Formats: sequence, structure tokens, C-alpha cells
Amino acid sequence: MFAMQLEGGAPIYEQLVTRVTELISNGTLSENEKLPAVREVAKALGVNPNTVQKAYSMLEQSGLIYSIPAKGSYVGKAEKTEEIIKKKILGTLSENISEALKAGVKEEEIMLIIKNLKEEISND
Repeated sequence: MFAMQLEGGAPIYEQLVTRVTELISNGTLSENEKLPAVREVAKALGVNPNTVQKAYSMLEQSGLIYSIPAKGSYVGKAEKTEEIIKKKILGTLSENISEALKAGVKEEEIMLIIKNLKEEISND
């Protein structure tokens, strides 16, 4: 089961979608791995099963997971999930850069952040 702390702000189903996406992205959940049953997740989180079902449906619509009737939900193909996650990250990054530019952050400052992050990653 994936551990999750429910926080205020974002709807629970969105938090669940985000958490499952993170677990797929970092390799904790791998291709064709079975996800916990809707009722099991709902009970563990103390939420309505419909909330979990909504999250699973959103994940399935995005292509990150697939369902087999009467069997459960599973993580999708690795190549496809990587592509979907990259697309989502690039969309979020684009929005954040747009906000930063509108707020007066200079392009040079953004490029410096990118350079520093690349150096940190290469040193890991």
C-alpha cells in the first residue's frame, strides 16, 4: 500500500492521483504492478470509496494505469507512463516559468537555477 498524508487544500482524489503518479515516476510502482483495491485504499485513508475510484479513473484516463474487470488496476507500460509524466511535468514547468516571468524574474535567473540544479544532479 502507498503511504499518504491527506492535507488540506487540494481535493483528496487529486492528492491520490499525485501520489500514485509520484510512485510510478520514481519507480516504487513498476509496470504491470497491481494497485491496492479501491476499498482497501479507502479504508486505509478513511475516505469514501468513490473518492478513490475517481482517482483511479483519472489515472486510467491519463494512461498511467489500466484496469482488468474483476481483477483490479495495474500500472501501465513503462514507456507510456514515462511519456505521460514528462508531459505533465513540462506543462507544470511551463506554467511556473510563465508565472515567474510575469512576476519580474529575469530569464538569466531562471537559467541560473537550471544550471545549478543540473550540477546538483550530476554530483549525486
